[in-house]
Amino acid sequence: MAAIKKNPDEMSFMEHLEALRWHIVRIAVVIFLFSIAFLIYPQFIFDKIILAPKSPDFITYRIFCNIGERWNIDGICVDNLDYDLFYLNMTSGFLFYIKIAFMAGIIFAVPYILWEIWRFVRPALHDKEVSNLGGIIIIATLLFYVGALFGYFLMAPFSINFLATFSLSDQIQNQFTFDSYLGILTGMVLWTGVIFEIPMVAYFLAKLGLLGREFLAKNRKYAAVISLILAAVITPSSDAFSLFLVALPLWGLYEVSIVVVNVVEKRRRKRELAGN
Repeated sequence: MAAIKKNPDEMSFMEHLEALRWHIVRIAVVIFLFSIAFLIYPQFIFDKIILAPKSPDFITYRIFCNIGERWNIDGICVDNLDYDLFYLNMTSGFLFYIKIAFMAGIIFAVPYILWEIWRFVRPALHDKEVSNLGGIIIIATLLFYVGALFGYFLMAPFSINFLATFSLSDQIQNQFTFDSYLGILTGMVLWTGVIFEIPMVAYFLAKLGLLGREFLAKNRKYAAVISLILAAVITPSSDAFSLFLVALPLWGLYEVSIVVVNVVEKRRRKRELAGN
């Protein structure tokens, strides 16, 4: 069913709800279809994607081993991951099978979800705002996927490696539930994708007049400290190399936000001058 084409100013509250309902239905159908696609190839999803960071042959570990050998940096090479994963219940395998397919469906449906959001708010926008919003959705999608890939290839492997190999005693075997492993992996991927949307959040706050370039520039030093703290929490590795590897992109997002807010303010000043 197509979205309602009335002028949004003339639509009643119930008509807005009806339009929103069909947007949600279409989103649910697309997520379901993506999930079905992942249900068809469970072996590939589990062995090549979900469990890949558990292997010393994972591409991130190999790259860092090469860097460590070339530059004589100790502590960044991961060549042994001595831990086992297990299920607690007989039904756990099947439930994780469904859960992972659903989460993968959501991740791959992000562009369509954002497009449906754009379709819902589009009737209330002016022509110029419509064209700008289309570009914003593309950028937001790219930022999410860049963040998700950063979380999968960098943050998740080092966090999993540190937590899985940490031991209080040699008498304690490293055995963990697959649920805990999956929670760390998916949490890193999804939350990093969200964190990489910081420039977009800054853009909308600047558009609303709630955030200015001067404020961001003045608080650069606090942003640097917060980036280091977040990196220490997200990547609990003991080496400084891994800490700065995560902190630098977070700091970079803050700097990009300053540029974005500056552009918004310049455009606003141009409009004000043109109006005068």
